[in-house]
Amino acid sequence: MIDYKINEILVKQLNDDYNCSICVDPVLNSLPLEQHQALSCKNGHLLCQTCWSKQLALRKECCICKIKVESVSELCRNIFLEKGFRNKKVHCPNGFENFKVDEKLLKDERDGCKSVVTIDQLESHLRKCEYVFIECPNDPIRCKDKFRKNQTEKHMRKCQYVTINCEHCKEPVIKNDMPTHIENDCSIISLECEFCKDKFGRRTLENHIANECPNVVIDCPHKEGGCTARIKRCDLSSHLAEEDNHIRYMQKIIEKHRVQVEESDRVIKKLRSDYKDLEKRVEITSRYKGNWTIENWSQKLAHYPNNERLKSPYFCIGSKSFYVGLYPNGFNQTNDGFLSVFLHLYEKPSTSTTVVRFSFELVHSDPTKSLKFEKSNKYTENKGSGFSQFLDVKLINNYVIDGKLTINIDVEVIPPSSSLVTK
Repeated sequence: MIDYKINEILVKQLNDDYNCSICVDPVLNSLPLEQHQALSCKNGHLLCQTCWSKQLALRKECCICKIKVESVSELCRNIFLEKGFRNKKVHCPNGFENFKVDEKLLKDERDGCKSVVTIDQLESHLRKCEYVFIECPNDPIRCKDKFRKNQTEKHMRKCQYVTINCEHCKEPVIKNDMPTHIENDCSIISLECEFCKDKFGRRTLENHIANECPNVVIDCPHKEGGCTARIKRCDLSSHLAEEDNHIRYMQKIIEKHRVQVEESDRVIKKLRSDYKDLEKRVEITSRYKGNWTIENWSQKLAHYPNNERLKSPYFCIGSKSFYVGLYPNGFNQTNDGFLSVFLHLYEKPSTSTTVVRFSFELVHSDPTKSLKFEKSNKYTENKGSGFSQFLDVKLINNYVIDGKLTINIDVEVIPPSSSLVTK
């Protein structure tokens, strides 16, 4: 869905009573509405939460009347204005094109959603609206089409990346790749052997030429021992019977392999010695410190329901790969209404254990109010460990800065303990 603000989809424009005195946008201008409040100073001057945060970071006063305001908690909430705002009517945002013209939404009169709902009903409507734009479910990387959800069936009929069965071998093949499959891969289409002229399926033909065709000319199996003869496969038995059954050549091969085994043993011993030396000298990097910034936080909070997560980019500590999983509306029903954050070790199940000490810090515009939790965990597979109830979602707006949520990440891999003995 294209990014939008509520004032862009209003059926009727609002009067100035609903607008922020600084940015002149409506004080409640994005979803989810529960994360936004109409706040004013004691003299009634109304600002949006973003402008209040910026103002109080500069000066602890109302920018209009200069009355002292030490924190957001001292502001007055205008519930009457919020109720009036929620009752205003808007067009469904899925009634517009998936692009803007001159920074303005363009109404899609033919295919867009025609629904008009109150702002209070908008989130509920969006969860079930069939006009939302989606990517191709077949192959979103190669298929660049974006279409409305209720047009999926129409897209599937023309999409070149849908999977169909080959009419010859019945194997599933992407429609766009079918000509290449029939030309190079289909195992049923018959081809003629160039040596014996018999016909085989393509895959059968490869095995036939490599291992079975009597007319193919091959090297003597004892070439490594010095026999340079090349004979047809059908004449191999009579050739091997010559020269005392090739005993002389077989002895040379055995001696050659013995020398190779001795050399391999020497190399293995050298590698083991080098490895032990490296173990003693190498300093293992065991810590990662960084931050993860999530842009357009309000949109993500609105469109990621309970038990759906965002994944951070992967980061590495030595040979270990990690990522952070964040559930904007909670991990499972038990934690609904809370921000859930987990650290995942990305590797296959292992008998070894990785001990990790980590912390997550939710960044506040006032560093003294940032929220930080620490934990240690033993990992043996890709299962997350962290905090199911990191923060009540109702309080998250205090940590959203310019529409962005930032989490500081500190992860340390604890090396396995070892024992030292003096005799």
